[in-house]
Amino acid sequence: MEYHLLTYSLLFLPVVILLYQLTPARFRWLVLLTADYVFFWMVSKWLILYLFIATLATYGTGRLLAYVTEHASVKGKQLTKKKRYILAGGIGITLGMLIVFKYLKVFGLTLIAPIGISYYTLETISYMTDVYRGTIKAEKNLAKVALFLSFFPQIMEGPISKFSETADTLYAGKSIEYSNLASGYQRILWGLFKKMMVADRLAPVIFKIFGDYEKYDGSAIAVAVVCYTIQLYTEFSGCMDIILGSGEIFGVKLPENFRQPFFAKNASDFWRRWHITLGRWLKDYVFYPLSLAKPVKKLAKKVKGVWGIGVSKFVAPIIALFFVWLSNGIWHGAGWTYLFYGMYYFVLIFIENITESPIEKFVERKNIHTEKIGWRLLTALKLFIIVNVGELFFRASSITQGFGMLGRIFTSFHISVLKEMDFGLDNYDILLSLGGIFIVLVVDIIHEKGISIREKVASLHLPLRWSFWYAVIFCIVIFGAYGAGYTVVDMIYAAY
Repeated sequence: MEYHLLTYSLLFLPVVILLYQLTPARFRWLVLLTADYVFFWMVSKWLILYLFIATLATYGTGRLLAYVTEHASVKGKQLTKKKRYILAGGIGITLGMLIVFKYLKVFGLTLIAPIGISYYTLETISYMTDVYRGTIKAEKNLAKVALFLSFFPQIMEGPISKFSETADTLYAGKSIEYSNLASGYQRILWGLFKKMMVADRLAPVIFKIFGDYEKYDGSAIAVAVVCYTIQLYTEFSGCMDIILGSGEIFGVKLPENFRQPFFAKNASDFWRRWHITLGRWLKDYVFYPLSLAKPVKKLAKKVKGVWGIGVSKFVAPIIALFFVWLSNGIWHGAGWTYLFYGMYYFVLIFIENITESPIEKFVERKNIHTEKIGWRLLTALKLFIIVNVGELFFRASSITQGFGMLGRIFTSFHISVLKEMDFGLDNYDILLSLGGIFIVLVVDIIHEKGISIREKVASLHLPLRWSFWYAVIFCIVIFGAYGAGYTVVDMIYAAY
């Protein structure tokens, strides 16, 4: 069962809501936990065993760290060393399972992975590390840890939350309020609109051209690449809307994962707005620990003695940044294209970091007004090209295919042939796709200006408010890409 299927929003979720609300408050956590494991079982069957193991390992590591800290017979460095061994053991168990399921195919062995293993593994690491650091206390209640790791709306695609953000609310058993129910389902509708009206409708173009790119002109390949970027954004952000809306119904505020990324100023800013929780996790558990590590500091000191402070100040950030993007690439999958994707952004952001100051001085010296429309359009075009090239390699089946497609865009680009191209869409599909993309763009512009559409709609008189949401429902039902003639498109990021 996937979040965009009507069996989720019209059957599974309502049943859970009803049972949750009818159950006494002190037992509602049990309803949620049961729903979590039922959802997991429906998708991954016996692989639920690995979620049990991850949960027990996470809980046990936290309790062991707490016990050692409270009853330590040693202090100082010896205690820290002992706790590090415990932390390494806990992380080794959960990370080891992720490595086995996701990366054995490098050696020709492929296993079916449990749903969400890439996401809940990062949450296990964050919990154990935060307990080790003393940021949070080790939880004594196993149910809280189990709820945190298995909450059904976020188990498949995240967002990657921290224990301190959701655990208490999940266990509290608060009553479902009408405002949360209405607001949550409104966000679910918007997510369904993006997924079914835009993302799924673009799928035939992408499958067709990426599947056999050598048959197509560079202009057609460029169209397919742009379509994939739009598909990925509307698919992933749409699913996030469904997930966050589902959490909102139960009063659980899950962290946002998108903030209008295509309005970013550069690649760094783009990644502060795209998959926000993954970026936050990498910053907290990879970037900062590495940049503050003693060997890195020693290296920076040596570089300072040879090349001066101007160069040495980049040593720690660049080393940490390299491993952040190496981790990003590896996390997405066991393929050279994902590793290339990570290194692609590492190089771009490295260049941005070292050229930021010279560019600022140049802009100031030439009296360039960066807020004027000309400069902003130039910046937007640059980012658009950067992102689409990155997504080309992300989607390609191999690095060779990625460079082959990119090469055809530059060497065999004839825009006139687009009129005769068969993209697998009829005029009806093209018109609806463009209309959906336009609506998503307008909504993002409004949100970028800090205006909440849901709040504006909520302030309307009842007839207008209900008319608005009924119009959205009818758009999805009448114009959504499902039923006869459409192939069901799986959630893209659920595979990572």
